[in-house]
Amino acid sequence: MVTFHISFERILPESKPDAVERLSEIAKFTFCDTFRHYEKSDIDAYLAKSLSVEALSREVAEPSNFFYFVNLDGATTGYLKWIFPSTVYLEHVDLKCERPLLLERFYFLPEYCGKGLAPVALQFVQSFAQHIAQADYLYLSVWEKNFRAQRFYQKWGFRTLGCFDYPVGDVIDQEFLYGKRLT
Repeated sequence: MVTFHISFERILPESKPDAVERLSEIAKFTFCDTFRHYEKSDIDAYLAKSLSVEALSREVAEPSNFFYFVNLDGATTGYLKWIFPSTVYLEHVDLKCERPLLLERFYFLPEYCGKGLAPVALQFVQSFAQHIAQADYLYLSVWEKNFRAQRFYQKWGFRTLGCFDYPVGDVIDQEFLYGKRLT
């Protein structure tokens, strides 16, 4: 019999000193792996602005931001970030909800994609949203060309709400907004 252990490790300002450094490394790597179509200058600017140790330290310190490492048998496989409460991006859609939770980042290192971790991680986020935050809506954005992610979220009951432009340097990507009612 094969056994394994999946755990979720919250990243807080008082976490181990190297936690945000590790988060920055994983965030940069997974972003670059996912968005290979950007010019190097655009990627470098985005990484410095949004995924540097300094930027992530500020984000981790925000009480409405929740960061978690996803661990498999003690190895870090990816990370999650959600914001609660949040109305970011909701100005692009006509949605009636009172307590929305935004799943902003849901990334795994390439060698762990397709290993069954994403459904467990999504259930973890949804359980937090429903039972801890008592959110009435869970939503996220997906790059228009990330077809694998779109299929995954659709399989788990998310529906397209609308779309919006997302600039990264000189590139303007189209993002689809997906959502799922929780109540």
